Amino acid sequence: MAIITYFVEEYLPKLMEISMAELGSDYLEDEDFLMTLTSKDDFCLVAIEESGPVGFAICNVFGKDKVDPILHMPDGPERDEIMGYDRIGYLASVAVLDSAKRKGIGKKLVEAAEREFDRRHVDVSCAMAWKSVDGTVNISKVVELYGMVEVAEFQGYWNDPRAFPNGHDCPVCGNPCSCSAVYYLKRH
Repeated sequence: MAIITYFVEEYLPKLMEISMAELGSDYLEDEDFLMTLTSKDDFCLVAIEESGPVGFAICNVFGKDKVDPILHMPDGPERDEIMGYDRIGYLASVAVLDSAKRKGIGKKLVEAAEREFDRRHVDVSCAMAWKSVDGTVNISKVVELYGMVEVAEFQGYWNDPRAFPNGHDCPVCGNPCSCSAVYYLKRH
């Protein structure tokens, strides 16, 4: 049975291993985890089993001034709407070790993230899910379970040069990534 706790530096090697396997070799760096240790706005939740870390969720809380540098959304009604909120909770990355999937760990991570967003009084929470070339959306079931609804799909999102100047090295389709992003939103 996994417990959910906050990130500590000793978890870093295993979490980077999980990230590379599940999200691709260039998706996260050590700094993405380490910055959560000193940030008042960012946090990382870790799922721990007897064997050690088996999953994580990196989350950000920010205002409309950080929508563009964090979410990289194209111009449109979705971007216009999110710019109307003062406190945004972003489920930035969720990954569970393949051997630990289908045990409810992703559900526990998202539930804990939503509780933390509520504690931090966000107006809205959102996520960019991965829709692979086969049509599978990686975290759709768990984010929908906690009230997020699909708002839009963005083709080419994972190769946006603002986030991935050399294209994203996708664990499913390689580089450049042909997957799209599915944008989810929950009003609090």
